[in-house]
Amino acid sequence: MRIAAFILAILGGLAAAALGMTWLSDLAEYEGQAELIEQAGISVSSLRTAAYLLLAGLVFGTAGGVLALQRKGKIAAAVLVATAVAPAVFEPKALVFTFLLLIAGLLALGAKPKSIVHG
Repeated sequence: MRIAAFILAILGGLAAAALGMTWLSDLAEYEGQAELIEQAGISVSSLRTAAYLLLAGLVFGTAGGVLALQRKGKIAAAVLVATAVAPAVFEPKALVFTFLLLIAGLLALGAKPKSIVHG
């Protein structure tokens, strides 16, 4: 389970970062048209915030995956789930790309701590 959590965390972090970079490049391309974007019902500030959180998802997704590999399942799950949900607070569409982080967080809960053998 911990290896699957690690792989999904890496893939989820890469997908989140790709979406964040796409949103930031789109925002930069349409910088002068912010009023039109706002009229279309899209909040530019929340989209920008979500994009930066998605970029941070690469770092925190990798960290959560490494924590799962080190058998720190509860901490890894908390990091991965928070990383997946944080951008969705600002832009719910982000969950399409961060769902792998949610699944990795659930799998990280199955990472059992190493048992100590007394000899």
